[in-house]
Amino acid sequence: MAATNNKKLTRGLTKAPLNDRIYQSVKWSLITGEYFPGSVLSIRSLAKKMGTSTMPVREALTRLASERLLQSSVKRSYKVAELDHKRVADQFFLRARLEGIATELAVPNMTSAQIDDLETLAHMMVQDIESGRNENYIVRNYNFHFSIYAASQNEELFWSIERLWAQTGPYLAQVVRNQNMPEDWQVLHSEIAKAIRSRSAEKASQLIETDISWGVSTFAAHTGSKGKGS
Repeated sequence: MAATNNKKLTRGLTKAPLNDRIYQSVKWSLITGEYFPGSVLSIRSLAKKMGTSTMPVREALTRLASERLLQSSVKRSYKVAELDHKRVADQFFLRARLEGIATELAVPNMTSAQIDDLETLAHMMVQDIESGRNENYIVRNYNFHFSIYAASQNEELFWSIERLWAQTGPYLAQVVRNQNMPEDWQVLHSEIAKAIRSRSAEKASQLIETDISWGVSTFAAHTGSKGKGS
């Protein structure tokens, strides 16, 4: 699958156990904001939607809850946490730091073809912003960032970042859908790709942190926090 389309980058899950596939499917829905803050996920309803029994769904949702991506609720269900501005600002603070590290590790490893894909994605994301195709933007934004983080060749770091994306996804998606996106978003990803092509790991890392820190300031503004993660 080309990284420039509006679908998620695949990671070889076609032969994974059913509960793993359900886990990844729900996690992806969290990342893209398909579920809103406070959304309830019924085990029975989700099993019916996916055409399976309740057992693998229960296993998947229990796993997501253990990773703090969902909260256990009542009557055989789980839910997305309600918006806590301080908690989400803290998550973006951690995202910015980890994603900066992943970018610094990735820059020496990225091929010219991979960087070409980043530049194409950045261009398409500008078109998404200009035309109001926010759903496409959300997915392409994931593909842009995780093309970089995969090149860090650090699976633990990749997993930690993706988990944080799943935690922040429902809140970020609401902002993207309901507000005009900042003008600097139209150039920042192109600048990131340019820094990677010039093999400037430090600059690319700083630009990534700038990109993610937007979430810190956005949510911290509602808490009286200065956006320092504490």
